[in-house]
Amino acid sequence: MARPFIYIHMLTSLDGKIWGEFTKLPEESAAAPLFKEIGFTNEVWKTDANLSGTNTALNDYTYHKEPELDLNAVEVPHGDYIAVEKAERYSFVLDRKGILGFEKNEIFYANVHSHIVITEKASNAYKDFLRRKKISYIICGKDDVDFEIMFEKMTGLFGVKTLQLAGGGSLNWTFLRKGYVDEVSYIITAGADGSTTSPQIFMAKEGLSEDIPVSFELIDVRSDKKSGAVWLHYKVKKIWEKEEWIKKYGKGPKDFVAADNETNRGK
Repeated sequence: MARPFIYIHMLTSLDGKIWGEFTKLPEESAAAPLFKEIGFTNEVWKTDANLSGTNTALNDYTYHKEPELDLNAVEVPHGDYIAVEKAERYSFVLDRKGILGFEKNEIFYANVHSHIVITEKASNAYKDFLRRKKISYIICGKDDVDFEIMFEKMTGLFGVKTLQLAGGGSLNWTFLRKGYVDEVSYIITAGADGSTTSPQIFMAKEGLSEDIPVSFELIDVRSDKKSGAVWLHYKVKKIWEKEEWIKKYGKGPKDFVAADNETNRGK
C-alpha cells in the first residue's frame, strides 16, 4: 500500500482535551504561535496536506452550516472530481454523510491556503453542491471510507508525501491502532477545564478501534516559558495486538499499590 508519511499534530489542554471551555483561556491563545510554528512552517516536517474528521470540520471550518443542496440537480459524472490540481497545501476532510456546508474551497489558517478535498461517496445533490463550490472530492469506498484507497489517491492524484492528521480524537486513535501513524506531536497548554464530555486527543470508538495500548519513543521536548506550554514529539514504538496484550497483561488497569506491595513483600 502506498501511503504518505503521517504525523499527528494537536493543541491540547493539560487534561488532554482538544476542544472545550479551555480554548477561551489566554494561555491557550498564548500557545497558538508555538503550535503554528511547529506544525505549519515546515520547521519539522515539509507537509503537503492535512486530514480532519467531520466533527473537527464542523467546529473549525463550516461552523455547523448546512450545505445548499439542489435535490433536482442533474446527475454529476461518476468518479472523482478534481477542482484544483496544484494547490499550495491540501486539506482532506472525512465526510461520510455529506453534511458539511462549505462556503468556499479554501481554508486560511496559519498563513497557508488549504484546498478542501472531501473523501466519501455522498449523494448526487451533495456532489453537485461541491462542484458548484469548486471543491474537489474523491470516492474512497462504497459505504465507509477505505483508507488504503484514500492513501493511494492522495499520493497518486495529489502527490502528497507528508500528511498531518488533525483529529478529532476518534480519527487519531483509529489511525494509530491501524498502524498508519509514524509520529505524534502535540502542544500542551497551561490550562484545563475538567470536562468529562469534551473530545480528547485519543478516543477509541466502538466499531472503529479498541482501547488496546500503543507505546511511543520520545524524539524531542520543548518548553515555551512565555506561554507555559510544552511541546512533546514522539515516534510510534509499538502497537499492541489485542490477543498479545491480554495474554501478557490481562484486561483492566494495573493496581499500582498492590504491585508495589507485592514487590516489597518480604524485604
